[in-house]
Amino acid sequence: MPQAARSPQRAARRRADVLAAARRLFNQESVGAVTMGQIAQQAGVSPGNLYYWFPAKAELVRALFDEWNAASSIPATAPGDAAAVLAMLWERGAAQQKASAEYGFFQRELFSLLHTDPILAARYRSNYETRMREFVGLVERVIAAGLLREPRPPVTVRELVHLRWLVAETATPFCEAVAPDGVDEGALARAVIEGWLTDAGRAALGIEPEAQS
Repeated sequence: MPQAARSPQRAARRRADVLAAARRLFNQESVGAVTMGQIAQQAGVSPGNLYYWFPAKAELVRALFDEWNAASSIPATAPGDAAAVLAMLWERGAAQQKASAEYGFFQRELFSLLHTDPILAARYRSNYETRMREFVGLVERVIAAGLLREPRPPVTVRELVHLRWLVAETATPFCEAVAPDGVDEGALARAVIEGWLTDAGRAALGIEPEAQS
């Protein structure tokens, strides 16, 4: 008697199990050190099923990148009030730190993965441009409300956001390698913003105003 067709819900669960198993193993070891056989065993699926969903390890990595990107994205319902936007940007480092911990292998291996997988690199660049436009728009709104200082040429808002991006993308491996117990990644992200806060911005965040010289 032929095997009954799998329900879409069950297939989705099994696929999610495979991705979760791959993420755990990649975090524990590295992408290069983990085999497809190990992933199948960890997920409790046959190698044939694994290759049905993901014919190559690179496709697993790309699917996990999509998950990481979704976990790192600005909420779809970004607050409209400039003070609330500033608060979200201020606390964004903590949210990114949580996503970084769940997908730690990307933080450690991101640039080597981008250099070896042109499809992943193209997806990353597309995501970068989209999110940069979102963040630049949010920062410009906060500047217009007088909560952040506008950068003076030659510095631009985009460069300020780019700096914040670099901190978010590299803080985790830096802290693991250099100061695993001595650096707060969220504090590093806030440090990028703190120097640009106006007195009104500091008040909106409940921070003491700068001391007058």
